Parts: sequence; C-alpha cells; structure tokens
Amino acid sequence: MHSQDESQKPLIIAHRGDSANAPENTAASIRSAVAAKADLIEFDVRETSDGVLMVFHDKDLKRYTGAKTTFEALGFEEVRKLDVGSWFDAEKTFAEERPPTFEEAVRFCLEGETMPLIERKSGPAEAYLKVIRDLKAEDRVIVQAFDWEFLRQLRKLAPEIVIGALGDKKPDAKRVAELKELRPQWIGWNQKYLTESSIDTFHDLGAKVAVWTVNDLARIRLFAAWGADGLITDRPGEAREAVIGNR
Repeated sequence: MHSQDESQKPLIIAHRGDSANAPENTAASIRSAVAAKADLIEFDVRETSDGVLMVFHDKDLKRYTGAKTTFEALGFEEVRKLDVGSWFDAEKTFAEERPPTFEEAVRFCLEGETMPLIERKSGPAEAYLKVIRDLKAEDRVIVQAFDWEFLRQLRKLAPEIVIGALGDKKPDAKRVAELKELRPQWIGWNQKYLTESSIDTFHDLGAKVAVWTVNDLARIRLFAAWGADGLITDRPGEAREAVIGNR
C-alpha cells in the first residue's frame, strides 16, 4: 500500500460536472462542482455540423428526445434548443438548461478558479486549440481523449498543452508501449481495469493517473491508497470528504 501525506492526496475530479446533483455537462453541474470544491471539472465536447464545439456526451439524442439523430448531424441553433435538464428531477428544476459551448464551459471553470478537464469526443484539434488560445488558457487546461491520434495532432500544434490518454481496456504490453511513445502527462483509465500494479506502471511512464468513474466511497479510498493521482466521480463533494476531509 502507498502512504499519502496531505500534499499527495488525490485530486477530486467532477465527472461531467457535479452530475449527482445537477444534470451532467451543463452550466448548473459545472457551477455545482465549483461549489463542491472539485479540483478539476471534466466535461465532454462534440462538434456540431456547422463547426461549433459544444458540451455534450452522447453520440445521439436518444436519452433526451428518444430520437437516434446523431449529435454531429445537428447545427448550433438546433443544439442550443435542446432541453438537457428536465429529465433530472420530477420538479424540473433544471428545465432551462441548454448545452453550453466549449468556450462557455471553459470560462465557467476558470471563473470558478477550477481547472477544466476537457474530454474530446469529436472535432479537430485545430478547433479546440483556437478556443483555448482565444481564452489564453493553454496552461490552465487538460485535454484528454480515447483517440490517441487526436492527442498526437494536438501535441504537434501546441506542445505546451497537457494531454491525457484515456483507456477502457486492460493495459496490456501493446498499450503500455504506445503510451510510452505518446508520453501523455495524464492517463485516465476505467476502474474496471486499473490495479495497483498498473498505476505503478503508468507512473513509471512519467504520467499522473486518474481513475474513472468511482462513486463507491470504499473504492474511492482504495484507489487513493493505491496511489491514484485523480479520482473522477459523479459525487465530488462526498469523494472530497472521504479522502481529504472538510478542508
């Protein structure tokens, strides 16, 4: 077991914002995560048919409208009209929530003095870079993706931006070798495939390691004890209390 002093406590990362207490990937969930004192706020980004980067997780609208229309088939104006909040509770507390733009989401985080952890779902590296540079946020964001080729492209364009490689399979020798070549500063891995040994392996590559998505408090404490650098959770307030205390 790894012992962690106060300075080594893992970062608490709000998954799609404070998604246990507000609808995911909305201004409300981002602001709730800031209030919960999350260290980072993760959100997902897709590109509309007319080239606008928007905060949205799913590949289609099925969860929200029942339609299988793909997100990327929609233009900005259509996306902006989507009700992404009414489903959250019977009182429809969040009925006014609409998908924020990528730029808005980054600004919401930075205004709350919280680093955004940007998960790229679709859209070119150039589009992400333009928004980040327009906000002068190159040193205040992390961009992560399952598509490691996208990360290579982003690094070529902007080596100063921290990149994160996401994984959803067993970290076998082939994947570790590819990570060694990619040299991400950040690795985010599905808790199902993450062990104490694999955390050590990723650390040996020079990367910080985050685990997703962990909501069970016993599991949160376990990954903290194993030396995970970040805990991605739907419950940032509870996770913070579990591993850090009330500070």
